[in-house]
Amino acid sequence: MAANQRYSTFFLNGICFGVHVERVQEVLEYQNITPVPLSPAVLPGIINLRGQILTTIDLKTRLDLSASESSGQPMMMVIRTSDGPMNLLVDKIGPVLDVDPDLFEKPTETLKPGVRAVTTHVCKLENQLLLVLDTEKVIQLTGDGGTARAAEGRRGCGIDVNRRVQPLPPEFL
Repeated sequence: MAANQRYSTFFLNGICFGVHVERVQEVLEYQNITPVPLSPAVLPGIINLRGQILTTIDLKTRLDLSASESSGQPMMMVIRTSDGPMNLLVDKIGPVLDVDPDLFEKPTETLKPGVRAVTTHVCKLENQLLLVLDTEKVIQLTGDGGTARAAEGRRGCGIDVNRRVQPLPPEFL
């Protein structure tokens, strides 16, 4: 029997998602986002976190979820990635959960394609499902999960939607 794994959880449209706790740098209340001209809708802008500039990813847009179900200000979850920290917009932060890996199942075909593309495991909890996200796939803007559609109207603007999200270089600040 494998040891339990810990996941930081959050909610989007009432769906419980989890990120391995070691990938989470911190959780923040909503901060003002500085828009970046000509960026796709999945990238609403940047935030300044104690002098560090972080790219913000609108996770609802990235996962092709409707934006209509949110209530109140979103929260922010700063995750660690191979490209440095990134900021995710989420509806609500949940608890840290210890999950028995024996309870994990593969994502089903019934998940929306954008969600399924970045979900590594599904776990049945007492009252809900936990969808475990692959943060490296979340930051890839490859067209799955609604990002191609978000960038469709911005072709020719110099943004390559087929690459990973990168932190902005200092000359843009």
